[in-house]
Amino acid sequence: MATTTTPATDLHRAYIAAINTNETDTILALLSDDVVYQVPGEAELIGKAAVAEWASAFFAGYEAQWDKTEHALEVSGDLAVSRYTYTAKFRAREDGAEMGEVGKGTCVYRRNAAGEWLLMIDSWSTHEP
Repeated sequence: MATTTTPATDLHRAYIAAINTNETDTILALLSDDVVYQVPGEAELIGKAAVAEWASAFFAGYEAQWDKTEHALEVSGDLAVSRYTYTAKFRAREDGAEMGEVGKGTCVYRRNAAGEWLLMIDSWSTHEP
């Protein structure tokens, strides 16, 4: 039986759709076990457990929506690199306060033995100092 996988050209779209669900488990399904998140102003988050803890806490506190525009995608064998810019809107669940963020980032995807593309690294930074 063949495995159905997301084509490399759709990785960015699939990842954005997952993070905009604000559901940690939906996001984790697209991540490699050794995933690395490089979050602005924080230490690296290494592995699914670390990302799950961070994302669960974030989504408990905020409802978020990201608009990420992919500017480049380069695929070489079992690796794909995507460069993007983003705007994000966050609404605090406690008091409804709204804030935003603008920035840029890079995602690295790796195709596993089953042919599935999974996010290996998401590294982003804001335009704010």
